[in-house]
Amino acid sequence: MKTYQKLLLVLLPLLALAGIVLGLAQQQANRHSGPKPTEATVFFHGYGSSRNAEKSMSHDLLLHGVSNRTINVTVARDGQVSFSGQARKGDKNPIYLVQFNDNRNPDFEKTNQWVTTIMGRLYQQGIRSVNMVGHSMGNMAIVYYLKNHVQQSSQLPTVKRQIDIAGHFNGLNRQSAAFSAVNAQGLPSQETPSFQALAGLEQYYEQHATKVLNIFGNSTGAEQSDTTVPNNSSKSLRYFVRAPSSYQEQLITGKKAQHSKLHENPEVNQAIINFLKD
Repeated sequence: MKTYQKLLLVLLPLLALAGIVLGLAQQQANRHSGPKPTEATVFFHGYGSSRNAEKSMSHDLLLHGVSNRTINVTVARDGQVSFSGQARKGDKNPIYLVQFNDNRNPDFEKTNQWVTTIMGRLYQQGIRSVNMVGHSMGNMAIVYYLKNHVQQSSQLPTVKRQIDIAGHFNGLNRQSAAFSAVNAQGLPSQETPSFQALAGLEQYYEQHATKVLNIFGNSTGAEQSDTTVPNNSSKSLRYFVRAPSSYQEQLITGKKAQHSKLHENPEVNQAIINFLKD
């Protein structure tokens, strides 16, 4: 066999391999092409919980193409915030799953500081608007953040949508006033200290155009409660949401409407998907 033929036998497989490598590299480049995302969805868990409570909901968002990536955010007990990664080019509405390691802290002024740090870091990473999703006490972290940011900062993302699940804005089941009726504007006939502490929240909604979806569950029938939060307590959020912001409610019923099962409920997941796509 001539020398050049032997050379071809060696070179041809190498050229073919090089072509495959270049093709894979191009696919990888295409996967991360396009603009970097400017919108994100941020989840906040409830009392004594963790980001595990957010995973069922976020997984459905991925399955339905609302997002294509999740990133973990951890708030240490001393308030230090760490991210497992950053949004990349080609990402779509990245989901940030927040975990408060001090997960039984009822000091909402403190949680406001934590959320503010998270939002500031997101802005530094190029996120200009967020959808905020909370379950139970996670909703208080959200509304205290909004209450403390009536004037929009140029260094924080705007809040495009707010999704509240099982929010106890006028107290918990153990407080009889939490069951008190609410009028058409959402004002409870008996106000708990937790409701009164939210005074001024309405100013945020009056100065921003945030879309609010309020989801609550009735798993107890006539008592109209999810076993932890009365429906009327959740409904009292309506009182604070004023134009140009908008407000809508969704009641979930049945056994899967129990407080801790709401974040594992397919009906809740679908409501979130529909709202984020709207």
